[in-house]
Amino acid sequence: MVLENLKPKIIWDIFEIISNTPRPSRHEERIREVIKDFILEAGKSNKIDYQIYQDGVGNILIKKPATSGQEAIPPIMLQAHFDMVCETDKPEGFDFFNKGIPLRIQKNNEWVDADGTTLGADDGIGVAFAIAILVDTSIESHGPIEVLLTVNEEDGFDGATQLDPKALDIKSKLMVNLDAGPLGEITIGSVGGRRVRFSKKFTWKEYQESDDLEFNELFIHGLLSGHSGEDIHLPRANANKLVSRILSKINQEMKIYICKWQGGTKSNVIPAKSLIKFGIKVKDREKFEELLNEEISSIFQYYEKFEPNLKIENKKVSPGNYLSKEDSTVLLSTIHIIPHGVLKKSHIYEGFTESSNNLAIVNTENDKEVIWLYPRSIIRSELNSFCVSMKQLGEFGRWRVFLRPVLPEWLPDLESKFLEYVKKQYDTLLEKPVKTNVIHGGLETGMISTRISGLQMVALGPTVEALHSPSERLKISDVGKIYELLKRIVSNIKELKSN
Repeated sequence: MVLENLKPKIIWDIFEIISNTPRPSRHEERIREVIKDFILEAGKSNKIDYQIYQDGVGNILIKKPATSGQEAIPPIMLQAHFDMVCETDKPEGFDFFNKGIPLRIQKNNEWVDADGTTLGADDGIGVAFAIAILVDTSIESHGPIEVLLTVNEEDGFDGATQLDPKALDIKSKLMVNLDAGPLGEITIGSVGGRRVRFSKKFTWKEYQESDDLEFNELFIHGLLSGHSGEDIHLPRANANKLVSRILSKINQEMKIYICKWQGGTKSNVIPAKSLIKFGIKVKDREKFEELLNEEISSIFQYYEKFEPNLKIENKKVSPGNYLSKEDSTVLLSTIHIIPHGVLKKSHIYEGFTESSNNLAIVNTENDKEVIWLYPRSIIRSELNSFCVSMKQLGEFGRWRVFLRPVLPEWLPDLESKFLEYVKKQYDTLLEKPVKTNVIHGGLETGMISTRISGLQMVALGPTVEALHSPSERLKISDVGKIYELLKRIVSNIKELKSN
């Protein structure tokens, strides 16, 4: 056990169990069974009659009955998601499907992170908080408690979208989402989003020695990456956009013949690396190197302070099948034209990013190229307008553009009595007023509220930095404070009833 000496022990022990269980998006079956077994075993030990329900998509709801005399108190629900974003910077890769996360405590003893992979505190720590509240026998008085754990939050919100409140027997109208933070802030709203997929069939020409081509492989890597929503406003580079920038400039001067392009891994992660193989005419070698070096120099000069580990490598490689000049230009131009980053700042919420787009994935799949985008906005009409513009762009290049379902925004309810109650508990705990905020990341709250009418919600959690990247880390000192807050929320909920 790596975290056995951290306090509160109940949280860190559960978090380590979760971390040792593989749980990529769409593959939550193992963690679901581990949690079920843990709860049933705790029920036997604590003599508590937990009830566990599961719906058709794989979400589970666990009910803990009220303590004696508190049965009439309105039930409260804690909600988190099973899955995690699986990213690694290990050169040899990492088998997230069969290995637990390599946890470690940083040398300063202030943070927990993982050795070369995402930590999975998003949302493993949320799951740990919720399960701890269920099994902690030191919470002497509380009303009915429900814990909702959802599947596939990170790759499409399937759990929230297909949530079946009837099958899960959900009774709560008050919900604390445990997928937010940092300490000292209550999230009361989040943006909506919609994944966009471009696909196009191409014809690759078989290389012949008479083609008079030589081939190169351009590899951009070492970028900081990060969450495609919460980090989108930061001055971070997108590896796919850097590739398109370099080759678009060169393509103005000479013919480029693309063989393959693979960049980015997930739609909700800013691409940290991108690799493209392409051909040029042998006679253009000298001019090619001149333009390449010129553009690389400009990129390093611009990103010197923002991307300290940026690496751009180009090498000659063996020949391969390639696209025509025209098809190569269509692919390259499409990537270069699609915007990445902040699209618009909010006129309503000061300093808030209203709309953004992540140019997430470029991938050669058999005989076609696929591009994935992830636009977000707090304003539904702005999100819709951007998606229309992407369909129009696709039509120019004869791409097929597919729009996945909208993941709804969560608009703040400043009149919520539940928000007022939670804020009072938080203020008292920290002995100072806490902030409320709206985040540019997507939370399941918006979708869940469409499935459960009349739901009042807040979201909170400890400080987690660099989500969705191998630099992800969880602040140790925050964990005990958030757990104490949750215990106060469930113990004092009768105060809300009297309002």
